[in-house]
Amino acid sequence: MSGVDAYQRTLNQTGSMRDTEFRLLGQVTTALINAQKIEGEVRSDPTKMAQFADALNWNNQVWDLFADDCGTAGNQLPRELRGAIVSLGIWVKKETQAALNGDGDLASLIAVNRDIMKGLRNSAANQQAREQAAPPPPGTPSGLVIDSA
Repeated sequence: MSGVDAYQRTLNQTGSMRDTEFRLLGQVTTALINAQKIEGEVRSDPTKMAQFADALNWNNQVWDLFADDCGTAGNQLPRELRGAIVSLGIWVKKETQAALNGDGDLASLIAVNRDIMKGLRNSAANQQAREQAAPPPPGTPSGLVIDSA
């Protein structure tokens, strides 16, 4: 299954975009962890090499989607964050190619995914807390959001 297929399939499930991105990154990170476990055997076993390459390519596709999404007109992320995601996508592409050549570091790819997952989890938790918060005090203009996070 390609990263694009997994992303689109996951979008069809209920939940927020952050939840969807979190689940997708969890799935691809698990594939990378499994690839890391067999990394020493890929040169001698074509089946393991395919599993290794599939995990890396899937991760690369996911990051390509994230980077592409940052360039869409409707993306509401702050400009600096979109730039950082695009930069990470470029780094992932380079690191993926290095790993496929036997020179990359899967631990770094895994760590980046986990860090992004932490940010998504914290962001989703903050959003949920804001949504569940008591209504604003009387006299607060409608639509005004006070974000102390």
